[in-house]
Amino acid sequence: MKAFFALFAILFSTSALAQIVTNYVVRAPNSSTPGVYNTLVGSFAGNATISGGYNVLFGPFAGSKNTSGSSNIMIGYQAGNENTSGSNNVYVGGYAGFNSTIGTENVFIGHESGENNSTGGGNVFVGFRAGQANVGGAANVFAGHLAGYTNSGGTQNVFVGNQAGFLNTTGGENVIIGNEAGYTNTEGTANVFMGFATGNKNTTGQYNTFLGYSSGYRNSVGQYNTFVGFLAGNQNTSGQNNVFLGQQAGFNNTTGNNNISIGPNSGTAVTTGSDNVMLGNNTQPTSGALQNAVAIGANAQVARNNAIVLGDYTNTSIAVGIGTNAPQFPLDVRGIINLRNSGTIKFSHLLNPNLRNGTTDQFLTVNEQGETVLARQRLRIDNANQWSDKVFNPTYQLRPLSSVATYIEQYSHLPGVPPAEQVVKEGIDLNVLNATLLEKIEELTLYSIQLEKANQQQQQQLKALEKKHQAEIDELKHLVNQMVKKK
Repeated sequence: MKAFFALFAILFSTSALAQIVTNYVVRAPNSSTPGVYNTLVGSFAGNATISGGYNVLFGPFAGSKNTSGSSNIMIGYQAGNENTSGSNNVYVGGYAGFNSTIGTENVFIGHESGENNSTGGGNVFVGFRAGQANVGGAANVFAGHLAGYTNSGGTQNVFVGNQAGFLNTTGGENVIIGNEAGYTNTEGTANVFMGFATGNKNTTGQYNTFLGYSSGYRNSVGQYNTFVGFLAGNQNTSGQNNVFLGQQAGFNNTTGNNNISIGPNSGTAVTTGSDNVMLGNNTQPTSGALQNAVAIGANAQVARNNAIVLGDYTNTSIAVGIGTNAPQFPLDVRGIINLRNSGTIKFSHLLNPNLRNGTTDQFLTVNEQGETVLARQRLRIDNANQWSDKVFNPTYQLRPLSSVATYIEQYSHLPGVPPAEQVVKEGIDLNVLNATLLEKIEELTLYSIQLEKANQQQQQQLKALEKKHQAEIDELKHLVNQMVKKK
């Protein structure tokens, strides 16, 4: 170790001298005329250098074919061996950047890292064989054992982790972080995979975001998906536009599209169904192929297409509030419910089934089909004084018909009945209206009784007069007969 540091001390001190005189060269004696300000250490290191300058070539055959490349650092056995004119590269490790010829501004650190890079520039490969097959890919960052191993022309990728993006060839603009993450990605672009084996089977899928252990593991060609959480969207293959957030959320989805599952184990039963929303712990459809189904709340289940379910149907204490923060009923609404376009409220189960066949004092009732309809009204009053039986009380003052006639002539409506203008402006209570109408009917009944009594009295008087007249006629006849006999 002391000898190693001593060697570096010699290198740097000699390099300083080289700026004044020439290069310090430790290599085979058959080297050609080197460029200026180069540090060449090792057998055949920088062997072909003619005009390149400011290079540090350390190790047997390091940069051995470099001719005009400048400002390179190549450290390791045959590091940058094929480099000819590439500049501003850093190759550290045996065979690192071995085949790079004109690539520039690359950093390859690790045995055989970027080994086959020829023209790619602006790459950073760190790790054993990281980016080994890269040829012309540029602006990539591969860090980890075999990370981006087969990348050839992919650009602007970031692969971090053991075998991350291992099979990527031309896919670009991917961020893949985690052991074996995006392992089989070949041409997929603009993906973000973070976590062990995330997006492992992805091939050409693009614009996906997978975060969490093995999330999106089997996704191959699916696009525009967002999976966050342990095993989230694990079985997805070609489904797209899905959002799965939570442990194992959307785990079994394969080809379903446009699904949203949020919460631990949410939507794990969805397989091929699309346009579903599962919100809450263990929210599920009862069939994996349901469409446009929504389940909200822990353990909520939805069993049909185009349906919304709130809460676990087995939990009878669940209450849903609208306009209230303390609902007391399964649906507790503070405000107005407005039904449009012939809408109705339907009840499948009633506490009192006889209600459907009877009358009610409520405005709405339920018919035989469980549909809410206008009720056959049964009006209710609070006390007897609100009804019209008072008309038959002996103390009731019945208005004379002549007085009624005068009132009608003056006001154009019956006494005790509100005028039309008042009803238009204020409306009228149905109980009051019915009691008033009955009062008028009862008054008519009393008037009829009075007329009948008067008629009976007149009939009796007529009969008495007829009897009296008949008696007078009979008496006259008798007198006439007597007078005739006397003659």
